[in-house]
Amino acid sequence: MIHSKDIWDIIQTKMPRGRWVSLQEIYRIVKQFGNLDPEDFKPAFRTSNAPKWQRNVRNVLQHRKNEEIKWDRDRKGMYLLPQTL
Repeated sequence: MIHSKDIWDIIQTKMPRGRWVSLQEIYRIVKQFGNLDPEDFKPAFRTSNAPKWQRNVRNVLQHRKNEEIKWDRDRKGMYLLPQTL
């Protein structure tokens, strides 16, 4: 199962810098480079079809927003990695 540190490493190294990126695009990046296993694709909750790895991506973004990654309040689901950290 992919861990928070691995998700953050992928975001930092593979996400474009200096432009706003949608949550869906971040999902695509993590899915492409995350080496996800069958456990990652199980539902995060019994009442949801969303897979665990997507919930983990949202948790990483929530934890790091406004410090290491910017989140646009007006355009929910849009994130920006500054050119340099």
